[in-house]
Amino acid sequence: MENMSPHILIVDDSPSFQKMLSGRLVKKGYRVSCASSGEEAIKIFQTDDFNMVLTDIILPGMSGLNMLKLVKEMKPEMDVVIISSNASSFTAIKALRLGAYDYIVKPIDDEAILFNVVARTLEKQLLTVENRRLINDLSEKNRALQETLDMMKTLNNVCAIIASTTDIGDILRKLVESAVEQLKAKKGYLLLLDKGGTNFSMKVCVGIDHHLAKAFTLRHDQGISGLVAANNKPLCIESDIPATLTLRLLEEDVCGDLFSTPGILSVPLLVKDRVVGVVNISGRSGGKMFTDTEVEFITTLANFAAIALDNAGTFYRLKKKGQ
Repeated sequence: MENMSPHILIVDDSPSFQKMLSGRLVKKGYRVSCASSGEEAIKIFQTDDFNMVLTDIILPGMSGLNMLKLVKEMKPEMDVVIISSNASSFTAIKALRLGAYDYIVKPIDDEAILFNVVARTLEKQLLTVENRRLINDLSEKNRALQETLDMMKTLNNVCAIIASTTDIGDILRKLVESAVEQLKAKKGYLLLLDKGGTNFSMKVCVGIDHHLAKAFTLRHDQGISGLVAANNKPLCIESDIPATLTLRLLEEDVCGDLFSTPGILSVPLLVKDRVVGVVNISGRSGGKMFTDTEVEFITTLANFAAIALDNAGTFYRLKKKGQ
């Protein structure tokens, strides 16, 4: 209905009034459907979509007020305008209390009154939709902001733990475990390059068989990790793996045991501006993709861990020198 003109349902038992009212509205570009009773209107209302309802109060069988109640029960957001020759304030107030948006008195000698009420009703609907969209956008932004704040709090806590140790194994383990936990991922592992920068070996893993991890080796220029190490920047792969990366994925994960889908995030680990390893996180619960905030979280965490590794190395060398 977004690309179509507004659809209005007219309910009145007078064929001549129906013809007059629908003719005026059609000339204005509106789509119009008509019903001669409340029962007929409810049937039409249940099978088609409308933007508003124009109805008389006095109808054969079900009254216009009872029809109004049923319409509001089925679709509370639907706007109903009452058109009646009964100009008593009691009737108008009752209709408004039952949920009518407005009230027009017959006869409608000045069509500008009709067009004004219809235009105002439809404009109100547009404003309601826009307000709902803005509220949803604001709620989403608030949710994202809260997630970011929670992530930063977690990042500070994890960095404090990493900074409190000089054990390289503890630093690497905390890096991977925290990344997997915070991102609610299924698997994660960290590869380190050997001293010659020729091959990767797996040092820490979560959700991966430890025997497989112990035997794992990968040439520095192969796989997703090799690509990330060479480019020295994070790589985020969504559920559909690009054809250009399929071979890389197979090189690293021959048996399909290392990566889970959807979502693969690979981040380089740098120590003194040199890539020494790669952190891989994969498999999002609920099928969600990694957000920019989450990529930033893992990148920052990896950078902090790299500083801790450098400090641990310095501490180890000083300790060894003093012995």
